[in-house]
Amino acid sequence: MVINMSFKHIVWDWNGTLLNDAEACTKSINLILEKRNLKTITVEDYRAQIQFPVIKMYEDSGFDFSAESFDDLSEEYIENYLNLFDDIALHEDALDVLQGFKKQGLKQHIVSASGIDILRRQVELYNLNEFFTHILGQENNRGDSKVHLAHELLKYIDCNPKDVLFIGDTPHDYEVASKAGFDCRLVSNGHSSKERLEETGALVYSNLNELYKDIGF
Repeated sequence: MVINMSFKHIVWDWNGTLLNDAEACTKSINLILEKRNLKTITVEDYRAQIQFPVIKMYEDSGFDFSAESFDDLSEEYIENYLNLFDDIALHEDALDVLQGFKKQGLKQHIVSASGIDILRRQVELYNLNEFFTHILGQENNRGDSKVHLAHELLKYIDCNPKDVLFIGDTPHDYEVASKAGFDCRLVSNGHSSKERLEETGALVYSNLNELYKDIGF
């Protein structure tokens, strides 16, 4: 199916969509679970369970936040994640798709649940700053909802939400796009399973290259 492309802006999720880090996220969580003698998870488990705010996933895994702080747990997760930086890479088609949208004259932005400091560090690490007009992330590492960031971006770009395409990899990305009035496309090789993504009713693709070709350039 070819989609007529009339968008002026592309809004990207970061983790899982452009950055191939689902395995690193799973490892980071498992280190926390092992430390507390809780059952560890597979990447498939992670992709079936991830949700935002992330605290809900931890509660489902057996964490008692009356006994320990979620903020402390979030910092422990981030420390584990940072130690795995060398194991993380962009999805193999990410750069080509970013370049393709840039050549078409579209403005590109990031709206991420990741903490802004880590987000900017990773974007710089992969030499991607040239592609993005705005990069929005959280002021903390709690993995909270990012709906407010999408509304903040709209103030910056000052355009009709219908001119914006949001590309993500989780049901929360669809939720964010819907609440901001953006169109949405999802890829299933990130943080959520294809089955969960299809439940949203959004168009779901196996990877970014497939999505890009379907848009109709």
